[in-house]
Amino acid sequence: TGSTVHIANGILKLTRFDIFKKMVKTGIAVQITERNVELPSLSGVLENQMFLQNLPSIVASHVLNPQPGDHILDMCSAPGGKTTHIAQLMGDMGTVIALEKVQNKVDKLETNIRKQNLNCIKVFKCDSTKVFSEQSTSSSEPPLGREVFDKILLDPPCSALGQRPQLSNDLKLSEISSYPSYQWCFIADAIKMLKYGGTLVYSTCTLPKQENEMIVARVLSTFPEMILVSADPLIGQPGILVEGLSDHDVLKVQRFLPSSKLNSGVNSDTIGFFIAKFKKIRV
Repeated sequence: TGSTVHIANGILKLTRFDIFKKMVKTGIAVQITERNVELPSLSGVLENQMFLQNLPSIVASHVLNPQPGDHILDMCSAPGGKTTHIAQLMGDMGTVIALEKVQNKVDKLETNIRKQNLNCIKVFKCDSTKVFSEQSTSSSEPPLGREVFDKILLDPPCSALGQRPQLSNDLKLSEISSYPSYQWCFIADAIKMLKYGGTLVYSTCTLPKQENEMIVARVLSTFPEMILVSADPLIGQPGILVEGLSDHDVLKVQRFLPSSKLNSGVNSDTIGFFIAKFKKIRV
């Protein structure tokens, strides 16, 4: 990743809502009015060999550090960027259980898996807040049991205030305020399903500390078996100091902010993003 390059001026024709929520598959997203460089269209070029992904999402998969033979749970998988990246990092050897509760998102996830010819991913249409069962011992299909996964990636629904471009936002304050309690439903069950010695990576594409650092502080105060470890590789900036986190703790998590200089010294204009990493230990 190098410095941001200005390639053209244009008029925005489709919003992020149009592209990602309405699932507009074709059309003009930006009408170019002035070019600085001549670039060919990548539409349909190397379609099965490239996957567009933001830098923070790529980092999140590396923070999880998947290894061949791992048994991994991705609790909120669609559209599959991190899911397929995890499978690639483990050499397509092991198992990734990928959960998604909305059918059209499941379809998109399965399409992206097929395009990349990955075999270690098992997809289930399932609400991750209801996937855990004390009566189950299963590690391969819902309902899932206690202490059955080596590693878990949790990128739960969030207010998405870090996504770009975003000239306006229709979310009400009451909606934004509802996310932390919803995210907690995922975390509590994720910890139950994680093996001792296992890794939990928590990430969001939003900015409020209530959905990020305050969630981390709550995990540490509620679950003594969960310890915060450095979210290596640390490419982003340190977190925000909140009650329950020490100065040392905020150096272990990372934030990505639009138009910011990353810890690596690289000038990078990313989406807003947050990553934290936990280990589960016996106490």
